[in-house]
Amino acid sequence: MELTKFLAALAVFLPIVYGAPTTAANTLHPKILAAMKRDLGLDADQAHVRVARELKATEIIEQLRTSTGNAFAGAWLVDGELNVAVTDEALTPAVSAAGATPLVVAAPLSKLEQAKEALDKLDMPQSLLESAEPTGIAAYFVDVTANKLVLEALSGSTAQAADLAKQVGLVESEFEVRTVAAMPTTFATVRGGDAYYINRSARCSVGFSVTTGFVSAGHCGSSGATATTSSSGGTTLGTFAGSVFPGSGDYSYIRGASGNTFSGVINNYNGGTITVAGSTAAAVGASICRSGSTTGVFCGAVRALGATVNYAQGSVTGLTQTSVCAEPGDSGGSFYSGSQAQGVTSGGSGDCTSGGVTYFQPVNEILSAYSLTLVRG
Repeated sequence: MELTKFLAALAVFLPIVYGAPTTAANTLHPKILAAMKRDLGLDADQAHVRVARELKATEIIEQLRTSTGNAFAGAWLVDGELNVAVTDEALTPAVSAAGATPLVVAAPLSKLEQAKEALDKLDMPQSLLESAEPTGIAAYFVDVTANKLVLEALSGSTAQAADLAKQVGLVESEFEVRTVAAMPTTFATVRGGDAYYINRSARCSVGFSVTTGFVSAGHCGSSGATATTSSSGGTTLGTFAGSVFPGSGDYSYIRGASGNTFSGVINNYNGGTITVAGSTAAAVGASICRSGSTTGVFCGAVRALGATVNYAQGSVTGLTQTSVCAEPGDSGGSFYSGSQAQGVTSGGSGDCTSGGVTYFQPVNEILSAYSLTLVRG
């Protein structure tokens, strides 16, 4: 009786699903429509129809999840068409009547979801054994299209991943271990003046974004060092691909990690950014400012070009002297005049309480040394 009522309700509901696009679907932003045309090959009418069907599909899924109970095994869309899996073949007519393609599978969704929740409660690092191969479980999730719990692991952890799946009550037909090449990381937008950490230890500041990463001071790190957003790891920004210090300069190039955005702006440490428009060098006496992760933004004037500075580590030639203050951690940060990039903070004396003198490495020399292109805002 309940199934009959359900099918009758669907008979009324189904024309709505496959009829004209809803109001919500008709309000798609032009940029969304452009992206759907570019990535999915859909014109505006096709995009509206597809989104309308997908919106209504979510309602059908929830109704079928309720009506099929423990036999519900998941639902998914393929090019806007709804597929619904159940573990009881007797329920396939109801699925078809709802306008979806029925599939009969072995594992109910509830069992796979409960296994996933049990994994969430385990201490993953302590569950792994030491191995000469890279270890780590990158992710795990229910793949409704495969009717399995999927665990993605590095090569040294595939056996441990399988053991974990069995530990939470799954048999081999109910899970799959997939080998991945790397652990996931978060992404970051890199701006001039932002903080970064070298090998999860010392802190420096970003100089300027280039199309393949960013530039900073050479004394911040040597080739092969890793740049991250925090001392505990955070997002990996990139790896030092080149570094000069001391000697003919104090500069480095950090080749960016995939997925990050290297932006042509500078952090103004007042809730906004300053656009980088180019790298025309300022003359002696010109006003100049600096952005760094310790003290924020301070300004002064250019005092001398081509200075040689004697640091404890050795002499560095070709630096620009300024009356701008700086403190440890500001190293590598952006020096700019107006919207023109000038260079990256090297070192100096004094502090931002009593005042000081700071030297910077001209940015154009860095760009030339590594054949880099400055990112402009």
